[in-house]
Amino acid sequence: MNAPSLRWVWVVCCTLPGFGAAAQPEISRHTKLTATGSARIERIANDKIKLSLTPPMVSGVAYKLIDAAGKEVPSTVGRDGALEAVVDPKRPYILTRTAQRQALSAEGVVEFPARYVSFGPTGAVNLGGLFLRPSRVPLIWDDAAKAYAAELFVGYEFTDGSERSLPAPKTVTFFAEGSNARIEADTVVIERSGGLGYKRVRISTTELAGETLFTARAGPVDEVKSSVTVRREPKELKLALPSTELSAFGVGSGTLSVSLLARDGFPLAPEQPLEIQLSSRRLKLPSTVVLPKGQTTAQVEFRSAGYGDDAIVAQTGSLSATQRIRLIFPVAATVAALGGGALGGVARYFRNQRKQKKPLLARRLIEGILVGVIFVGAAWAGLVMVDLSTGIFGTPFGAFVLAALSGYVGCTILDRVTNRTFKNLGAEA
Repeated sequence: MNAPSLRWVWVVCCTLPGFGAAAQPEISRHTKLTATGSARIERIANDKIKLSLTPPMVSGVAYKLIDAAGKEVPSTVGRDGALEAVVDPKRPYILTRTAQRQALSAEGVVEFPARYVSFGPTGAVNLGGLFLRPSRVPLIWDDAAKAYAAELFVGYEFTDGSERSLPAPKTVTFFAEGSNARIEADTVVIERSGGLGYKRVRISTTELAGETLFTARAGPVDEVKSSVTVRREPKELKLALPSTELSAFGVGSGTLSVSLLARDGFPLAPEQPLEIQLSSRRLKLPSTVVLPKGQTTAQVEFRSAGYGDDAIVAQTGSLSATQRIRLIFPVAATVAALGGGALGGVARYFRNQRKQKKPLLARRLIEGILVGVIFVGAAWAGLVMVDLSTGIFGTPFGAFVLAALSGYVGCTILDRVTNRTFKNLGAEA
């Protein structure tokens, strides 16, 4: 049977494109069942009537009539397609069909396959059935339950919309499939039709993707197999660094990882490319980074440009994150530069030892140290282009190599650096 058309009120909270949540409807809101077709009776005797039921035409679905004991009542199909059977008007019956799995959606309710047939004192036919109605679909994250959850309203309605006590209460039991799914108050008893008789159960799951399957059973011939999905919503940005301490003054470099986290605390891949703004006072890093569609993390390279405590701030829409970082003095690299410069100066002295006097050793040593430290500092400041990978450039080993080479050349290399840096100034002078 087709699900009825319902009116739903939606409230969409859009912090990012593609994410939102639905409002929860009132439990007392009346639900109208799908029309079951027509029903008519023809009295044959005091305890026998001919019942004609015309169910809705559904392709590939076969209907049958059973009694309260679960036995099929002999029936025929009339020329007009109606299901005809001779029954006792004092007993209830069930018109049922083969159940098919139905996914819960916000457009309507899920009806149980059976229609319960009973007869009033005047001989009128009463038809009714059970249904499920979700409070919201898909499921959204519940911080208190630490799971994706929603309530399901369970009720009974007569096809004529009347509200009254049921001739026989209906017991509905729920079964969740999978170890990550759970249903609270998994057994309810419906004693009355209409909003006053509605009951609610709570379904929850910790699955992050796919469908959560469950079954609602009111009897051997009246059960619903259904499913729900989850909607993961963004909660915050996350920044990650290999280390929160970095060598200052352009020596240190690193990689910043930017992730989008859902309300469940796990990384969330955006449905569309997401642009994130980045800022920092003492770091050289790109102003924006794009988190590609379908990916959970983006990375950017950065380098220090100052000294002291600093923070990296990332923001997109109403989401933001801050990562503290400390820029420390590059003691190891500085010591390595001093040692490298001294070694370069000594190497230069030994190269020209025959042409120079021994007192020049101290001069070459001091000259190598000074030149090495100045050249390495100029390289860190970006005044000198050095053909070394960024992984070696800011390390003590890289500083040692640069200082040793510049100390070996001596003050001549400083003349070249000075001329290149201040050539425009010198031309004006």
